[in-house]
Amino acid sequence: MDFHSTRMLAKALILIFFLFHFGNSNLCKPDAPGAFKVRLSIKKALGDNAYSWNTDEEFLFKAVMAFVMRTHVNNTIQISNILLCNVTQRVSFWFVVTTPSNSSEPIDSTKVKNAIRLERNRINSAFLLNDNTLEFVDIPPTIAPVTSYSSQSWLIVFGVVAGLLGLASILLTVSGIKRYRKKKIAEAEEPDESEDKMKPAETIENGTRRKNVHIPEGVDNAGFEDITPL
Repeated sequence: MDFHSTRMLAKALILIFFLFHFGNSNLCKPDAPGAFKVRLSIKKALGDNAYSWNTDEEFLFKAVMAFVMRTHVNNTIQISNILLCNVTQRVSFWFVVTTPSNSSEPIDSTKVKNAIRLERNRINSAFLLNDNTLEFVDIPPTIAPVTSYSSQSWLIVFGVVAGLLGLASILLTVSGIKRYRKKKIAEAEEPDESEDKMKPAETIENGTRRKNVHIPEGVDNAGFEDITPL
């Protein structure tokens, strides 16, 4: 290979490199389609044991994300399909996942989001962080379950009705006991009419007290007419 051919090959390689770099820079940038922002609070999470974010940590992030995407999106994804950009010292950056067949095309963002949600614990563990100190912006930590508002409403209504019925039964029981006690007290305070009926009535005739003795019907009362007290 002569000097002219070598020079032409070098120019071609340089051109390919710049084209590849330019293509990646357009893919991975803030708010680009399929791009996601990540924030890490390493100092807050680990204190004096905090590690510094460097190219080795970036490689680890790419490897972890490649594992997540291979598991849930496409098992042919490589580390080279994970692009990082706009890395800051406060440890924030953007990343994009490209398709294995076309490195200039990002994978559908919905698939990336779902894969990250399913593997949040493993991603956090790789960096000794949690959902609060490793934040994927605009990607909730977990998939929130669908809330059934109709079921909750029926439960609330049932609880209120059951509580009111229980309270009403208690009030009726207490009221019945009070009425029963008042009735017993009233009966105890009234005089016994049967005893008054058994006592003979007394009358006074000509200054003399005389008892009126009740004589049953059919009995001759002649023997009782002239009875006077001694």
